[in-house]
Order: sequence, then structure tokens, then C-alpha cells
Amino acid sequence: MERFVRYIRNVELGLGAAFITIFFITIVIQVFSRYLGITVMWTGEVSTYSFTWAVFMGAGAMTYENKHFAFDSLLHHLKGKKKEILKIFISLIILIFSLATLYYGVIITQKFWNYRWINLPIKMGWTWLCVPILGGTAALYSFTHILDHIKNYRKGGMPL
Repeated sequence: MERFVRYIRNVELGLGAAFITIFFITIVIQVFSRYLGITVMWTGEVSTYSFTWAVFMGAGAMTYENKHFAFDSLLHHLKGKKKEILKIFISLIILIFSLATLYYGVIITQKFWNYRWINLPIKMGWTWLCVPILGGTAALYSFTHILDHIKNYRKGGMPL
């Protein structure tokens, strides 16, 4: 299972890197085209939506790494089983949020699937697809973290 989860994370990181590269290239095209006085209409949409994908793919990967947004001052003061219980609780909250993101991401993707970009013949659903992907991968990562924390709890609260 761990190999599969790591593979998914690597795919997610690869997608994030690809989309941040697309973002950078379109911004460079946009800057040079304005400097030359040429109008390139599609760069605004491509840069916005590629940046969105990069952020959402990065957010999923950071959930895998446990580098997501957290208030962890209490976590640093606890040890052993109490620390593992808190980690399980935090991972449960992230899991619930991830499942909600997955659920509502599917709804919004379906709702906007047949809308079109303004300057390119691309369906808007592809733009919104990053939301349920984030929800699904973050839920998967959170679930595996919960399993790891339960194992550590049974061992007496040893750190990961």
C-alpha cells in the first residue's frame, strides 16, 4: 500500500511541476508579447488555470508529507500515546475536510464540465478537475496517516 501511495504522490508532484512550468512559460510569453506590442489572448487563462492546478497538486503532496497548515504547538508538548491520539484526531479532521473537498469537487466539476474557456476551445471541467483530485489524494494520504498513527499508538507512541 505504501508503494502505491508514494507512486500517487510522485504523480501528483510531477503534475504540479508540469503545471508550474506551463505557468512560468505562459507568463514569459505574456511579458515578451506585451513588450513587442503583440496581443496573445490565451496566456492569461492558461497561466491562471495552470497555476491553480500546480497549487492543488502541491497541496495534496504536502498532505502526504504532513506539511499542511497546522497548529502544532500542543503536539510538540505531548509524548507517547497522547501525542499519537492527537495525531489521529488531526488526521481525522484533515480526512473529513478532504472527503468534503472530494464530494464538492465532483459536484462543481460536473456542473461546469461543458462550460468553455474564453479564448481556447477547452472545457472548463478540466480546470475544476484538480479539486476532486486533491480531495481524493488528500483523503488517501490522511487515511494512511491514521493507520500509521494507530500502529504507533499500539507500540506505545513511538514517533514516525
